[in-house]
Amino acid sequence: MGTHPCKQRRARLTAGALLALQISLIASASHAAAADLPRSSTAATTSVRASVPVSAIRPAGARTAVTGTYDADVLATARSPYRQATAPRTETAPRAGTEAGTKTKTETKAGAEAGTTSRTEAAASSHPIRPIRIGHVQATQQLRKAGLRWKSSGGCTNRSVRTCTSLEAVRAATVADVIALKQRSGCPVVVTGGTEVGHAPGRYSHHRGYKLDIKPNDCINRYITREHVLDGIRGDGAPLYRDSGTVYARESDHWDILFR
Repeated sequence: MGTHPCKQRRARLTAGALLALQISLIASASHAAAADLPRSSTAATTSVRASVPVSAIRPAGARTAVTGTYDADVLATARSPYRQATAPRTETAPRAGTEAGTKTKTETKAGAEAGTTSRTEAAASSHPIRPIRIGHVQATQQLRKAGLRWKSSGGCTNRSVRTCTSLEAVRAATVADVIALKQRSGCPVVVTGGTEVGHAPGRYSHHRGYKLDIKPNDCINRYITREHVLDGIRGDGAPLYRDSGTVYARESDHWDILFR
């Protein structure tokens, strides 16, 4: 026998009502369980999500809206200005060290050059420049050209004979100074003593080319005594007249002149 249509419809409605009631109960239970879930579980879930690469949870190239929560890309962007700002300082440090090293080398080199200069100056002071000396012939030629004469009581020029008048190895500056004396005074000047033996020894002596003897005359006598300061009496009784580095000693038969 077949089932009555009214009964079939009633059975379907009852089954549907039971199914809806079951779904409602399941939803309510799920909501209650979610409300009672511990916070530690939520933090763990968030930590797991943070460890997952961003590229795995969103398409490449997609922009993330910044609304107070920063993902890995935003943090990287926030750190990048710091890295860019510190990078020049990191690169500058070696350059500063290099410049410091260069400066140190320069100072060392300057110090070495200063030391070399000091040693050179010390060597120069311990080894003074030797005066330029000329021969007898050259000296007498210069004297004659300037209007001066020279005379030897022995009529000779041998430096080893005391009666000769020699200008061998005389200082060139001494010859120039006696020529200047004639030009300033306008007087006749005759050289009677030079570098020959027979004169007093010493550093600034005849033999070393610093002294000359000239013949006295009224003109040169007046000039020396009038234009130069009397500066005492020498040990042998000769009056001394001084003019800067030049000293004139009036001996009995000549002027003994030291040119320095």
